[in-house]
Amino acid sequence: MVASQIYVILYVILSTEIRCLVDVPGQKVPSIANGEMAKYLKDVVAPQIPPTLHDSFIAAIERGNIRTMPNRSMPADPHPTPGALLMGDAFNMRHPLTGGGMTVALSDIAVIRDLLKPLPDLNDAASLTKYLESFYTLRKPVASTINTLAGALYKVFSASPDQARKEMCQACFDYLSLGGIFSSGPVSLLSGLNPRPMILVLHFFAVAIYGVGRLLLPFPSPKAIWIGARLISGASGIIFPIIRAEGVRQMFFPATVPAIYRPPPVKDSSDDTQKSR
Repeated sequence: MVASQIYVILYVILSTEIRCLVDVPGQKVPSIANGEMAKYLKDVVAPQIPPTLHDSFIAAIERGNIRTMPNRSMPADPHPTPGALLMGDAFNMRHPLTGGGMTVALSDIAVIRDLLKPLPDLNDAASLTKYLESFYTLRKPVASTINTLAGALYKVFSASPDQARKEMCQACFDYLSLGGIFSSGPVSLLSGLNPRPMILVLHFFAVAIYGVGRLLLPFPSPKAIWIGARLISGASGIIFPIIRAEGVRQMFFPATVPAIYRPPPVKDSSDDTQKSR
């Protein structure tokens, strides 16, 4: 839900419980101790909550079970150190809008597990450091895809007076509503099931092109053409800086980055099926 430049995300965690995430813009977060946060949630956020959940939202505020956490975007910055390895939010952060932090952390754990398997002695600091240097390359497909998607969606859905940005936001909703590959593709990227940065870029610009098509059909006007051009320009201005921060080579050409270990290719079960025939 997006309104007044504030994100309000509601999602079910139990059959009788819903968690609410509110993105508070600005550098200073209202204080919980002196009641500023409760007043902010009641006056600014509560009017945006669906009527069926409004009373429960107010009751939760009055119970005082409110937690805050700082948020920032922090691309992974490798610092190979013998005997130490940063993981989780200490190493790499992205906007929590897509809930991708745990996915990236669990993926990193799986990479470390496979990476350390060939080592017979974890006390060999020199060998261990070389293997851990490969970690920063091997984790990139999943991490960079989810990081880029989180940052891009946050900027796309941010409320803006710019008509081109509004068109991009609506195009994104309508694109997902088409179903099929138009929804399953982005969801597979979001969940980490299809960690392919190029597919992410293709879907992102497919949304932009879809938005331009909506503007130009059935009959284009000079104003629509101008907004469409700004939409494409704005989309480029959103995603390319994020990709640059993540590392173009590491994202799209990881095979060209030196790595002491790489996992074996995944065997396609369909090949065995065809051979058995």
